[in-house]
Amino acid sequence: MVDSANSYLLVGGYGAGVHCLRYDAAGTLSPVSSVDIADPSYVVYDDARGVLTAVVEQEPEGRVASARFTVAEGGADVRDQTASGGAAPCHLALHPDRSTLFVANYVSGTVGVFPLDADGRVIGSEPAQLIQHSGSGPRADRQEGPHAHQVVVSPSGRWLLAVDLGTDTVYVYAYEHGRLSAQSHVTLPGGSGPRHLAFHGSGNHFYVLNEVSWTIAVCAWDEATGVGHAGVQVQSRAEVDRVKSDHAWCAAIRVSADDRFLYTSNRVDDTIAVFAIVEDGAGLVPVEVVPAGGAWPRDIVLSPDGTLLFSANQHSDSITVFRVDGESGRLTPVGTPYEVKTPASLLPISA
Repeated sequence: MVDSANSYLLVGGYGAGVHCLRYDAAGTLSPVSSVDIADPSYVVYDDARGVLTAVVEQEPEGRVASARFTVAEGGADVRDQTASGGAAPCHLALHPDRSTLFVANYVSGTVGVFPLDADGRVIGSEPAQLIQHSGSGPRADRQEGPHAHQVVVSPSGRWLLAVDLGTDTVYVYAYEHGRLSAQSHVTLPGGSGPRHLAFHGSGNHFYVLNEVSWTIAVCAWDEATGVGHAGVQVQSRAEVDRVKSDHAWCAAIRVSADDRFLYTSNRVDDTIAVFAIVEDGAGLVPVEVVPAGGAWPRDIVLSPDGTLLFSANQHSDSITVFRVDGESGRLTPVGTPYEVKTPASLLPISA
């Protein structure tokens, strides 16, 4: 169960600051502290070294900002002078060995690699390595060029997967001695617009949420070789009403800690879809689609114990909370939405 004295949620977004909130077993959120970083749309936290790092999602040149951070006091000694290596950085990932940070720059379609010092801070004023994606997709309005949207370290730490919405591709890079080299790629159907992926706990599958086509691709994965294969496509929400909007963009995808359920958020129609994971990760079965309780659910995240799900509703300036049924995976809204300006990402941490 949730430890109400030791359970916190970091909220990144657009505007001023990363917010640290406390939550209890009932799903009640309350403010604790903040970090003074501008437009911190996605955040990672190195709990061992007490360093919070965020992308500063701005154009024409994004940045990476880090700060000493404690729950009680918030952030101090903020550094934001490091160039991200492109425009509108939207996602970042910390390697498990804590020596390297990876950043996805959306508008530029680049992936930046940043070495970290012994204190967990970025070394230098620009990426040590910058990888440029190339290509485009059939949707001219969304896929006129590459758009790196997410970077994910594989379960063993040997590979980095970069999801590119503009080229309908998940690029796989080998990671060694702080640098990346091309290994393989997973090509998705034209016009998919892949946004984010999530691994199954077995390490044998991952799931790609396609923002443009409103589908989830179930992909087989070989961790030994760093090779993936796109498989069955599942609709990301039930009874899709294409007449209502051609821009019902999917957003976040999460797998429960017990690997039994998968959750996605869908913008414009403002819903959260629940799927049961079957066939040892190879299949998805729709369970339900529920209102997110706010507008434009940009991110969703589960509490570490799996009992709560939080939704960051960017356009309604709110975070909503749901109780998760452990047997069915179904969601029940609880409490009152917490008001916070333009939330875009959520990260549970412990003090």
